[in-house]
Amino acid sequence: MRARNDGWGGAEMGLPRAGSGTGRAREVLAGTSTWAVAALAGVAAAVAAGTLPDVIKSWLGEQRPFLTVLCVVAAGVFAGINLWQQRGKGVGIVVALPREGRRDPWDGQWVVAASDHARRGHDSCFTVRRSVPASGSGAEGKAGENAGGEAAREDALEVAYELVSARLTELSAADPSTPVSLYVNAALPDAFELGAKFKFHIQRELRGMHEIPERVTLPQRSERPHTDFFPAVRISGRLKDPLSPAEAVRAAKLAEVVEEPDFESDPEGRAVAVVVHLSDNPLMVAQALRAAGTGCADTRAEWARCRAALVVDGGPANLPETTADFELVVRHVYAAWRAWTRARPQYAGLTHRLFIAAPASVAFTLGWLFGHTVRVVEPSHGTPPRSPGTEPPHETGEPCTSS
Repeated sequence: MRARNDGWGGAEMGLPRAGSGTGRAREVLAGTSTWAVAALAGVAAAVAAGTLPDVIKSWLGEQRPFLTVLCVVAAGVFAGINLWQQRGKGVGIVVALPREGRRDPWDGQWVVAASDHARRGHDSCFTVRRSVPASGSGAEGKAGENAGGEAAREDALEVAYELVSARLTELSAADPSTPVSLYVNAALPDAFELGAKFKFHIQRELRGMHEIPERVTLPQRSERPHTDFFPAVRISGRLKDPLSPAEAVRAAKLAEVVEEPDFESDPEGRAVAVVVHLSDNPLMVAQALRAAGTGCADTRAEWARCRAALVVDGGPANLPETTADFELVVRHVYAAWRAWTRARPQYAGLTHRLFIAAPASVAFTLGWLFGHTVRVVEPSHGTPPRSPGTEPPHETGEPCTSS
């Protein structure tokens, strides 16, 4: 019985073939054939090794310099092929952080598909699964309950980070050049904050990151048929590099930057909004701007209104499933945020709040890039914000709509 993973991480099962005895015979024959081929290859290599020098001498005579060079080249080729065949394919680390109380039907399928993909493409696979409590920023909760819920959520993220961090540190001590694929499945706020935790760990303890820019890669679930995952983003400092003119033109086609969006801002607001829309969610930008203006809470249950906003809008289409485009969009968002911040020093003392609808790999990478200075808001999946004049105290509030 054969299984083929589809784009959603599920498995398409084929009918079993009749005749279990025939199947066993084929397996034995296949194994025997493999050993026979290996034996024949060994005999052929031995014959060639013993015969080839005599053939060369018969044609060229005793030309020792030429024969010496030929031997050295042959030995180098053999050593190169041997090293190439024995090269390590690295480690796949699967991180699944499902939210408590939510039963997304693809969560379990994703873990199975990611683990299978990691085992097929790497020397080993390491899985971290941790349930994450929902953020305590809901309007119905009390301040103490919100604080307790956020503490539990933070503890869950910290445990996941410590488990993955220990594995990465172990790999770094053994061989800093070991390639790592980090599969992340989490709610966008959790993916963003998990990426923020890795910001200094990856650069400090995993030495060689700047010399080996492709060491840590974030695969992303694919929606194409017959494909399960593709390498989306490679974590390194080059994601902060400015865009070239050609890259800026391409990035502008993938996502539009709106530096002064039209929304009812609060001149006395204590925050600014950074709205990143990189998935097919037509209402996300309008909902996020409305929530930013009327007030909402972030994942830390801190309530505020926004005085200004920056929007990076990918439009109605999903991002092309290529590493180049995913990395270009990440650099585009980071460059737009940095330029917008430098051009508006009057907002330097305000809190920056991220409203995001994007692939999990992008959320994790943005957390790695600026999660230490930007706070993420919790999606409410359509819950309308409170009307002006009825807002709760600053320590609690209704979560912003960001997905």
